[in-house]
Amino acid sequence: MKKKLKIIGALEGRAGFGPTQISDAIKQGSTALAHNSEFTGRPETNIYANRDTVVKIRRDLKLTAAQADPWLGKVLERERQLGVYHPEKTWFYIYIERDGAIDLSEEVLIGNITPRLRPLHKLLEVRPDTENARRVLLRQMTSMFEMYLQTAERCQLKLDEGLSNFALDANDRLFYVDDETYPWDKFISFSVMLGVMIRKLEWLDRDFARTLATELGQQIDHIFGDLNYRASIAYQLRSAFMPAGKKRDIANLICATLNAPGKLSDCTLGKVHEPVSSAPAVAVTSADTSADLSRPEVSVQATDRFSTLSSACQNKQDLINQQSLAVLADIHANLPALRAVLEWLEQNDVTQGVVLGDLVGYGPDARDVVELMRACNFHIIKGNHDHCIALGAYERGLSKHARHVAEWTHAQLSEEQLGWLKALPPVLDNDDWMAVHGAPLDPEFFYGYVYEMTYRENLDKLTALNRRLCFHGHSHMPGLYGRDLEGQDRHRVGEVISLESFAQCLVCPGSIGQSRNGTPHAQFAVYDPVKNEVSFKSLPYDYEPVVERMKAEAFPAELYRRLAKGV
Repeated sequence: MKKKLKIIGALEGRAGFGPTQISDAIKQGSTALAHNSEFTGRPETNIYANRDTVVKIRRDLKLTAAQADPWLGKVLERERQLGVYHPEKTWFYIYIERDGAIDLSEEVLIGNITPRLRPLHKLLEVRPDTENARRVLLRQMTSMFEMYLQTAERCQLKLDEGLSNFALDANDRLFYVDDETYPWDKFISFSVMLGVMIRKLEWLDRDFARTLATELGQQIDHIFGDLNYRASIAYQLRSAFMPAGKKRDIANLICATLNAPGKLSDCTLGKVHEPVSSAPAVAVTSADTSADLSRPEVSVQATDRFSTLSSACQNKQDLINQQSLAVLADIHANLPALRAVLEWLEQNDVTQGVVLGDLVGYGPDARDVVELMRACNFHIIKGNHDHCIALGAYERGLSKHARHVAEWTHAQLSEEQLGWLKALPPVLDNDDWMAVHGAPLDPEFFYGYVYEMTYRENLDKLTALNRRLCFHGHSHMPGLYGRDLEGQDRHRVGEVISLESFAQCLVCPGSIGQSRNGTPHAQFAVYDPVKNEVSFKSLPYDYEPVVERMKAEAFPAELYRRLAKGV
């Protein structure tokens, strides 16, 4: 009975490593796996290393000789497609030979061999004392980000983001050295990795962090072409534990720098620190500063009669915490409903507001609604309909009828209007409240729902984010889900709801343009921070002209019939 090696192949189809090199590495003896050592990994993995090569024996893989060939063939093909591994990585298995023949029923030992590379986590432990050393580390870290993000975008897979899973050869070419990949989780693990990096790298200073975040933001823009992903990383970074002082300051700076180019929402990890020159920290980003579109200012008096309300909004760059806040959501291109709400706000001297997305979609008045919202300068975030229509991508998150109207709407809006929608931030956040279109638990901000099956997890998320109050839309159902001071979760609906007894609250104002609670009204809410209460409003409006315009444009009948029913 003999033990023999069978070589499966190298990633680029070359000869790769042979039996002699594998045997020589194994003869060097097992290398210990330990936290922060050169080699980290699963306890059931044996590492054998010499000066030139590293062998991994995967004792967790329980396969017979008959199973090993097809299984490893698939692994090899997958790794070739990913393109993140060293081209000389070679898989093999050690099998039992009896009387000159392989025993196909015998369990084999599966392993792989690669050149010995320099692990990234060890390189980052060394303080860069010269400008050249800082440039080298910056290049190495951004190479890792690029590999990770490109794999996510191209394959919808994430690499294990532990820095020990990335290593460089003598020419500073980066490779992934872990054997496993995982389902893409929309930047959650990536953001956790950023938090770990901030905490562990003692030499990390503000200048390096700002440059690193700038490079990361540019990579995200190039690879994904979506401003939301910058905000998603900053938002998730807020959930990471960060000690007060220097580390929290650097994390805040990374958040602000990621958000600065697209003017997305500020996602600080606590109180706002002093502004930095290239990325000022602000409490909340308003709609008028969220886009860089080089558009002429729109005269409110020329576009709508609500001049008092609009000019008051234009004069406020930040919210005044002691004034009432209008909370609007899901206008859905319904101009008469929006006019009814804005008229009520003007008459009642409510001059501050936040709009929770879905300005367009479903309804026929997209151009007028967009222009009115641009002029009003409330704090506005985008919803899933805004996002899909702005990008001209209708495959995700829209029903068949919604897609029909989304395509029609995209053709109706100008490039300038589409650019404004695209540049809207996906989340707003300050020390008093946060706002998303969908759900705080959703890293993409506007696909998840807050409803009976999900509200508890979303209240948990508010706790993790250290936020008491979250305004959200998307469900079109006015009301509040709250966790009281005793930890009990409750659902509340009504005209006025006090927030006094709640530790965390999820507040949906309902929909202005397409109500769904059986009342065909324009629905919104007003938050009073002094009284600590939310008032839910429901205003009748004339929906018949909207229905007629939808019919004239051959909209699906289901969409205009529901306006009269409020469903």
